[in-house]
Amino acid sequence: MLAGRKIAVPPLKTENLVRISPSLKLLDERAPDEARSACDQDLHRRRVYWAALLATSLALVACGGDKTATTPRTTTGSGPFFALDRQHQRLVSDYEPVSRKLYDYEVALRRRRSGAISRNELRAAALDLRTVVRTAIRRLKGDSATGATATAKRLLLKALEARSRALDALINGPDLGAYQRNWDRSVVLAREALTKLQDIRDRARLIPLPEDSVS
Repeated sequence: MLAGRKIAVPPLKTENLVRISPSLKLLDERAPDEARSACDQDLHRRRVYWAALLATSLALVACGGDKTATTPRTTTGSGPFFALDRQHQRLVSDYEPVSRKLYDYEVALRRRRSGAISRNELRAAALDLRTVVRTAIRRLKGDSATGATATAKRLLLKALEARSRALDALINGPDLGAYQRNWDRSVVLAREALTKLQDIRDRARLIPLPEDSVS
């Protein structure tokens, strides 16, 4: 019964299999590469993070160490640095009365220039300042400063001697030319002496002296 009959068989569809199979193969080949790329990126980010953290830590340690190295020493106790500080404090103590008395003299000088006081009143203020200057000279000459501090001491003495000559010119003259010349020299020398002392203290990591202690 089947010999004479024809059975219709539908044709096989291979189009989808051909199109899908290469696509799956490409996905299979690409997936490991993408996974490795993600891992590599993550590893790179971790390396960058730890490198940055290490650099920051080293910078903080360096800053902390430098701060410790530059902290000024206190000025009480015993040892060479304290002895150095005591030398400086003696010099300042000898000179500082001049700086304090200088204010009264400068006020009198300004008042004389404005006509508020007489020449004799200015002369009296100059005499008072000269007395203090000469006392400071005697005290400084008797000071036993050593080393670089002795150089600062000599500068202070020269400053006071120039100031005494300036006051002499004002009191006995007035010789205004000699007064101004010697006064300006005294200011320069006093500033040099203070700078010398501050440099010594900076190298020894001692607290700086007050800027108005020597003027």
